[in-house]
Amino acid sequence: MTESTILKYIDLLDSGLSNELIFTRNLSDTVLLAKVWDHEPRFDEKIPFNSPSYNFYFIKNESEKVIGAIQDAGADLHWVIIEEERKKGHLTKALKEIIIPYIFCYLERDVQRITISRGIGSENYQNSKGVALSLGFIPVDVDQTEFELSFENFAKEIKCHDGNDVKISAERFKTLRKRIRYASSVLEKVSDELLVCLGDDKGLQDLANEVKYINLKIEDLEWARKK
Repeated sequence: MTESTILKYIDLLDSGLSNELIFTRNLSDTVLLAKVWDHEPRFDEKIPFNSPSYNFYFIKNESEKVIGAIQDAGADLHWVIIEEERKKGHLTKALKEIIIPYIFCYLERDVQRITISRGIGSENYQNSKGVALSLGFIPVDVDQTEFELSFENFAKEIKCHDGNDVKISAERFKTLRKRIRYASSVLEKVSDELLVCLGDDKGLQDLANEVKYINLKIEDLEWARKK
């Protein structure tokens, strides 16, 4: 993912206009766990089989302004800090105290790898490399663009943060249940066509019923949160 795309997500979140594309959870006062959608799903688009959303951590400064983001691609971390907030320790602090402990504790990774391309420029490369080395990452290739950090080398004792639940309004729960009913109807419609035309829907009707049943579970979730 390009730096300009990540900066777009930072601007979107900071503007308060991301409620349908970026879903966040506070891991701390300055770090947000997030699922990011690049755009709303469209009927006519070619949807890949992999996840249509991206995993992110967003970093805020003392003024509650979003000043950086880290894309968690699993095998790699890609971070961007807005230019005026660089070299202030925000990235190192967020990674050391919150994000890496979360990755090791809750995502249960034994090793985290990062790539620092020299194509980002000498100064940016050296800055990112300095952050990586200060956290315990070690280079694993001759060019020193690939770095790894193991759980054992990070810290003997770490504090794990899984964050706080985010309140969902009754109106929002209603919208989510409506979307689930719509998804179930679409699956049933496809099932009907397959059954009538081919005599086999490969279990799609059963899946539609399961999705329909999820609505009841969402209602249970809503009632549980009201108590």
